Amino acid sequence: MFVQAREMFHEQNFGRVNDKEKFEKELARLKSEHERELAKLRTENDKLCIEYTKLVDDVSKMFDWQDGRVDKQVYQKQVEEEELEKKKKELEEKAMLEVQMEKLKLAKEQRCILQSQADIIRNTRKAMKDVEVDRDVLKKEKAKLELVVAELLKEGYGSKEKLEQIKAILES
Repeated sequence: MFVQAREMFHEQNFGRVNDKEKFEKELARLKSEHERELAKLRTENDKLCIEYTKLVDDVSKMFDWQDGRVDKQVYQKQVEEEELEKKKKELEEKAMLEVQMEKLKLAKEQRCILQSQADIIRNTRKAMKDVEVDRDVLKKEKAKLELVVAELLKEGYGSKEKLEQIKAILES
């Protein structure tokens, strides 16, 4: 029994040693495969990192280009808006000048009209005074003629023809 137990122990121990050797061989093989896979993964990771860096650079360049393009478009739009605002101000100023010129022209025309009206009124008053003076002169002459006619009638010098001529003169 002791021998058997010893044999069993040796068998078990030998099995353990065999198992340990197999385990170590398997472990070494697995470590080797693991190292190879790890090396492949590191190489692939390095390649992917390089590609990723290139993509990031390309995307950055694309965004920079896009921003530059957008900046140019925004700048162009701002320039166009400024030019439009400038033209708008120029047109407003031009319109204001035209309105002021029109107002000045109308004021000048109004002054001319008022001056003409004043001249007409002055000339009319002068003409009225002249007419009154002429009328007064005519009244005086008529009165003188009436006196002459009355004297002629009193003195008997008159003939009907002369009276009719004098009346015709007076009526005209």
